[in-house]
Amino acid sequence: MNLRTKLVISYLVFVAALVALGGWSAWHLLEMGGVSRNILANNYDSVVAAQGMRESLDRQGSAVLYALLGRRAPALTTLGQERKRFDDHFQRAANNITEPAEPDIIETIRRDRDVYYRQVDAFLAQMKVSRASRRGISTGRDPEAIDAFDPGGKFIGLESLFHQLQADCDNLTQVNQRAMVTKSETAAWVARRWFLTTLAIAGSLILAGIGLAIFLANRTVSPLRELTATMERVAGGDLEARARVASHDEIGILAAGFNSMADRIRQLRRSDLGKLLVAQQTTEAAIDSLYDPVIVTDAQGRVTKLNPAAEEIFGPEPKSVGRPVQEVAHDSRIAMAVSETLTSQEPVAGEGAASVLPLIVDGREHAFRLRTSPMQDEAGRLLGAVALLEDITHLREIDRLKSEFIATASHELRTPLTSVQMSVHLLLEGAAGVLTDKQREVLDACREECGRLERLMRDLLDLSKIEAGEAAPHLLPVPARDLIVPVAESFRPQVESRGIALKVDLGPDLPSVLADREQLERVLSNLLSNALRHTDPGGHIHISAVRRDGQVAVSVADTGHGIPPEYLPVIFDRFVRVPDAPSGGAGLGLAISKSIVVAHGGQIVVQSRVGHGTTFTFTLQAFRESVVGSPDHT
Repeated sequence: MNLRTKLVISYLVFVAALVALGGWSAWHLLEMGGVSRNILANNYDSVVAAQGMRESLDRQGSAVLYALLGRRAPALTTLGQERKRFDDHFQRAANNITEPAEPDIIETIRRDRDVYYRQVDAFLAQMKVSRASRRGISTGRDPEAIDAFDPGGKFIGLESLFHQLQADCDNLTQVNQRAMVTKSETAAWVARRWFLTTLAIAGSLILAGIGLAIFLANRTVSPLRELTATMERVAGGDLEARARVASHDEIGILAAGFNSMADRIRQLRRSDLGKLLVAQQTTEAAIDSLYDPVIVTDAQGRVTKLNPAAEEIFGPEPKSVGRPVQEVAHDSRIAMAVSETLTSQEPVAGEGAASVLPLIVDGREHAFRLRTSPMQDEAGRLLGAVALLEDITHLREIDRLKSEFIATASHELRTPLTSVQMSVHLLLEGAAGVLTDKQREVLDACREECGRLERLMRDLLDLSKIEAGEAAPHLLPVPARDLIVPVAESFRPQVESRGIALKVDLGPDLPSVLADREQLERVLSNLLSNALRHTDPGGHIHISAVRRDGQVAVSVADTGHGIPPEYLPVIFDRFVRVPDAPSGGAGLGLAISKSIVVAHGGQIVVQSRVGHGTTFTFTLQAFRESVVGSPDHT
């Protein structure tokens, strides 16, 4: 027997019980209707007949009075009609005897009616004779015959019979009314008893139905729960788990099918394809377990996976898969970093606005550092890119406190350093007398180190002002070519003197950019100085600029030593220096460059491979002359 048949039979039993309850209730309702009809048929008709006799009797009395007052003809007509009506009601009551006391009452009414009719007829006949006799007085008849009839006394006798007949009719009414009340009370008691009985039966059926539902649910769900537990074991890696086949219905068929599927999975797991699927599942599980958001794209930049941390920022994974990363990411700098990685097939560790991205997570702003890496197969074919957003919110707060401390310390050290420099200068000028060669050598070294310390503090103060917004750039439209060429040409003698080639490649359609010329020249000088320090003779430095999506991207590439991968995420931090790098810097140049580019609304990224050189790229907003308003508009 299949599951459908079991359920149908079980519910048919319950439906049959409900039908039986409904039939029983309908039968009792019909019986109650019969009781009500009996009350109307047995008693109400008698009450109506009694009231009709009473009203007819009243009209007969009125007719007798009319006759007594001399209106004999109308009175006799009315009297005849009302007697017929009285007799009709009496016959109706006599044919509807339902109570034990009714036969005696009916007989009493018949007897009193007949006496009353005879007395009224006699009274009317005597009245007729009396009036004729009175008319005979005027014709000479005997007056003693007139005095023999006493109408007042006769009428009093009729009145007594009238009231007696009325009392008989009222008695018939009261008997039937009392019977109606008694039957109504009896019917109400019976109805209440039937109601309680029906309620008890219905309650029993409800309890039975609930019990049946629980029984069926347990019989249906228990195998499913067992199958679910077995499925969880298989999902957890226990491919030897088997579901118990306890029946031959649909659930049993499902359990058997599940066991067959588990066998196939076990066979597949043992095959190469199974190993590949396991590796893929392991990789996805590893990505999903990462605390930091991860975006995986294919070679065309379409999103293929988001881990749960990334879903909190960019939305559910099913809605994002297959869409270009620029449509999913909330910040265009993420899309740009992914594009840079796919184009160069090199890791990109962005800094500034590209690395520290303010994104909303659970209603709070968090700071994330962006790192992108290409995915390649064993043959070196590009498969896609992975973008990792490292949550550095707490580090940003620590960095802010450190910046404030550095700014304060640098400011406070300037005064004593200036005093030391003046003292050394005075000593070298002979303020303390003639110096020996050894003393002069020591003071020269002190003066050189004081100058180096002064430059360091000046860089620290500049960096702190830029980060605090105190040295905001004064943006004006500047031709990109006029910004890049002078700086490159100023470095050319120094570069070529070391046997390094310098090439400047600027696109023909470069627009003007919104920039603070002095600050941007400092950025270019820092990048060229780094390239010069890390490039050996025989190498070359390449400066290029291209127009890109409303921006100008400026790149400074060298064929130098390169930056180790572990330093790429922190290369723009303060005081970061790559090991074995040539001396001459304090590790602040790139930090200052990053701050200046960020203040200009751009971004700066680095691409590097050890032994193959490094490329720094920063972007600036292009100036659109068609925009109405301040030249600062873009």
